[in-house]
Amino acid sequence: MEWRAVAMALVVFSAFHGMAEECEQDVCEFSSGSPRLGSGAMFDKIASRYDLINRVMSLGMDQWWRSWLVSSLDIEENDQVLDLATGTADVAIMIAQKHPGVSLVSGVDPSENMINIGRRKIQDLGLDTSVVLTVGDATDLRWMTSSYDKISMAFGIRNIPDRMAALKEIRRVIKPEMSSRLAILEFGEPEGGIIQAAARVFIHNVVPVIGALLSGKWSEYMHLERSIKEFPKTEDFADMLAQAGFYIVKIEKFAFSAVTLFICSPVPVARRE
Repeated sequence: MEWRAVAMALVVFSAFHGMAEECEQDVCEFSSGSPRLGSGAMFDKIASRYDLINRVMSLGMDQWWRSWLVSSLDIEENDQVLDLATGTADVAIMIAQKHPGVSLVSGVDPSENMINIGRRKIQDLGLDTSVVLTVGDATDLRWMTSSYDKISMAFGIRNIPDRMAALKEIRRVIKPEMSSRLAILEFGEPEGGIIQAAARVFIHNVVPVIGALLSGKWSEYMHLERSIKEFPKTEDFADMLAQAGFYIVKIEKFAFSAVTLFICSPVPVARRE
């Protein structure tokens, strides 16, 4: 699957590289008075084409990565599950479909437009009683301490300005049990040899251009490239998770290290002391 992605990436790069130069010089303009890049207001602007753009930019692999994230949670019957940065609810829906025995899946996202699209998808699938979506902030969750058995976040932590505050808030609302799981899926800067170099070319030169052309929002998808470049290295983010009160169960790499899945459990209070 990953070899297919590289081959497709090179083809797409050849097709889009010239378009990127043209777009930068003549066609696409940065929005004036734009909302903060990475904010809910920014995602409000791209919500209508978000799902389509994700499929195209990831060469159709984003749903496979999300499926791996869901499997890593080890969800059990009657679990309470929280999906942060839920967007249009892809992960929340996947959890409810794969694990019909869960008590409830709660999805939270700062973008009202994304949440509204997610709600329509949930209604169309008849999952209204299984999945509930709320507009909210991962650094200030409304739930009581120790409310959730499993928590997921796909491609969202990168956009939160105060990541440590979000991780500490997640630690607050997750149950302090050995069976509890936090799974965070995120893009990162590929490191390594020739294949990783090809992945870097794809991320920095192809992905933002595809997003800009499909959405008409140039600055929003230039933010994607910059935010990936600036996200902490794997070992540094693992350290942040430890500082927030989690221990790493496993780290998985996909797409030649362009995508990383962090699987964690909360450190019991006694061990933290």
